[in-house]
Amino acid sequence: MAVRRSLRLQGKKNFSRVYKEGSVVRSDYVVVYFLPASEQKVAVVVSKRFGNAVKRNRIRRLLLEAWQENHDHLPSGYYIILPRFSLLSVEENVWRSKAKELFHEWQRASGKNSPHCSAVL
Repeated sequence: MAVRRSLRLQGKKNFSRVYKEGSVVRSDYVVVYFLPASEQKVAVVVSKRFGNAVKRNRIRRLLLEAWQENHDHLPSGYYIILPRFSLLSVEENVWRSKAKELFHEWQRASGKNSPHCSAVL
């Protein structure tokens, strides 16, 4: 399931803004940068250290799929998702459930009018 082009975060300017002004949520398997905005966009950044293009694209696809399953319940804004190396050492179903927990936790924190989800940090 591919993420529509309209939901992709693009441009160096947007990435820099999210990294500088956004909040960060860290879990065992991913790091998520978030910046509140009027629209919802996402990017997954996978380093070359994760392996060849086939491996990186698989990680990217699976993380985008996990985000897409939960994005309707998340606050609108720009998301940048970075996988951690610990992601490679566990089975897919384990980190998918952890990603779901992270997004649900984020949803609960944003429901408390926390624009930067500080309750999750």
